[in-house]
Amino acid sequence: MIRIGRYELGFAPLSMVILFIVLSIFAISSALSQARPEWSMPVSGLIIINESVALVATLAYGILVHLIMTFMSWIKQLKD
Repeated sequence: MIRIGRYELGFAPLSMVILFIVLSIFAISSALSQARPEWSMPVSGLIIINESVALVATLAYGILVHLIMTFMSWIKQLKD
């Protein structure tokens, strides 16, 4: 557990925060490198699309990690 102010974050929430920050950096840099003057879509539209994909990937990762941690604690309780 990591304590930030009055909040305590475990492995799953902390890893989701870190993953989203990293994916957001990659999404913005990807949008900036994909932007072309001849395209009709502005850079802000590309950033929103890429950030949406980053958010969905983070959500899927969070669900998967929480399910794995729940399964591991369930197995641990069965052994005890």
